[in-house]
Amino acid sequence: MTHNKKPRHGSKNSPGWALRSSVGFTMVEMMMVLAIISIAFGTIYKSFEQLNRSTTTENVKAGIQQGVRIAVDFMVQDIRIAGLNPLSMPDIGFKENLPDKIQFTMDANFDGDDDDTFEDITYELNSANGTLVQTNHLGPEVLIDNVSNLNFTYLDIDDQTTADQSEIRSVIVSLTMRKPAGRDGEISRTYTTQVRCRNL
Repeated sequence: MTHNKKPRHGSKNSPGWALRSSVGFTMVEMMMVLAIISIAFGTIYKSFEQLNRSTTTENVKAGIQQGVRIAVDFMVQDIRIAGLNPLSMPDIGFKENLPDKIQFTMDANFDGDDDDTFEDITYELNSANGTLVQTNHLGPEVLIDNVSNLNFTYLDIDDQTTADQSEIRSVIVSLTMRKPAGRDGEISRTYTTQVRCRNL
């Protein structure tokens, strides 16, 4: 006597097993996998974009900070010895003391002549193209660009502001640079310092 056993569900003889093994993934499963992959790639791309933007911004910040400090230090070194006059020559010292322009002379090589190399110096802002310009006997030279503001404040012996060239004893130098940083817009940095004129 033979018994016809019904194939168990999930066994190799069941129709469902054959259908599932031949088809593989269903359309719904494929859609779910694609959705998960899309979300993962979207997250990775967004993180990479944010990292790249942050790196660009930090690089611009560092570049501006370094540029501002170098430019101000350059001016400070010259302003510090403005008026150097060991032979007591006449008309040595400040020639112009404007908010965005400074001119001064010195006798740096002690020869009694203020027309020698680097002994008549001017610093000024060229607002038309945003550059800091130094002028000496060689003519004008651009020291740094992307300058949005340059300001000189002139102080007397009591650190009070003065417009009298003969009373100037120190100068406050303030320089601002502004530079684009991609999607984060523009980055601006200002460096301000006070320099004592040792020879006035």
